[in-house]
Amino acid sequence: MRIVILTYESLYSNLMTERLLKEYPGQVVGIVRSDCLIYKKSLPQALLYLLQKAGLRFVGRKALELFQSRATAIAMKLIGRQPKVHSLRDMRHIYNVPVIGSTNVNSPETRAQLEAWQPDLILSIYLNQFIGGKVINLAKLGTLNIHPALLPRNRGLWPYFWVFVNGDRETGVTVHWVDTKFDTGDLLLQEKIEIEPTDTVTSLSYKSSVIGADMLVRAVKLFEAGNPPRLPQDHSQASYYSVPTRADQHRFRQMGGQYGTIFDLWKYM
Repeated sequence: MRIVILTYESLYSNLMTERLLKEYPGQVVGIVRSDCLIYKKSLPQALLYLLQKAGLRFVGRKALELFQSRATAIAMKLIGRQPKVHSLRDMRHIYNVPVIGSTNVNSPETRAQLEAWQPDLILSIYLNQFIGGKVINLAKLGTLNIHPALLPRNRGLWPYFWVFVNGDRETGVTVHWVDTKFDTGDLLLQEKIEIEPTDTVTSLSYKSSVIGADMLVRAVKLFEAGNPPRLPQDHSQASYYSVPTRADQHRFRQMGGQYGTIFDLWKYM
């Protein structure tokens, strides 16, 4: 089976990507890395949008997470320590898999590369871009997405944040078929995660990625067996969230939400 991965680089998505590369050597024939922070916006436009919408605290947190991930990877190389999770750049060499960047996975150039890879299965791993019908239909067996929530609840962006805002006692991970809307496709697999009193956005993100890695391996096995399920979502139970506002962040803190510390990220890396 020829597998192509569409992803946005982070500790959590890289953990799942590398698990697939280990489990299916030679079968992941290409990786497309999203090179935009927000779909169809340049980096300055994306930062300005987030600053206006969410405020400096949220933008600072996201910037710190991105900076620390890269800084930690560099620091580990300097001290001669192998990271638990490699960057996409390192994976390209370790697993001999092509990695290309794209600001729009639906562009003719990216579609041409995807078509050249002749994918049987496309896996979207925390991709922060809309996937159009022409890309969805390139894969012979289908296109799947992994979402860190119990769909149809918490569709959209940063579900780890919203479960704390809403006082949820459980969350989860969903692998679903991709259709032409965000997070609305039929379900393939779901796993629940109990939210512990000590959980933070960081710890919940990591738990979800570890469970998600296992689920993606199981998903591929379902396709190998020839019986991948398609379970329709109950759209009457759906909720959708986007970029949090300053008021949303105030509610997050009121509900006892914590982002986690920089030392947590170091531990997971």
